[in-house]
Amino acid sequence: MDQQYCIINQCLQLLKQSDLPTIKKLRVEIQLIQMKRLLLNDRLTNDMVTGACGEDVFEGLLNQMRRICGEGSQGDALTDLMERIGGMLTVLGGEHAHH
Repeated sequence: MDQQYCIINQCLQLLKQSDLPTIKKLRVEIQLIQMKRLLLNDRLTNDMVTGACGEDVFEGLLNQMRRICGEGSQGDALTDLMERIGGMLTVLGGEHAHH
């Protein structure tokens, strides 16, 4: 889980350095911080984190962040990113936590 946490921090760092419009930065930042909070949740099991939110999923997120922050948000790129983060948040904070 530490690896995922580190990746979220890298994403936040990329976001800070990017020249995205402030409102978009804030939206993404809020979601990333929410994800950090969920990763710190004691109820999260390793199974949950390795499954739908495994390190490869986080690596994918990081790569997407790099593209968006590097090239600027072209059209749907940011929407796709937000949807991806939203999906990850659902998995991390969703129904799975209760099983």
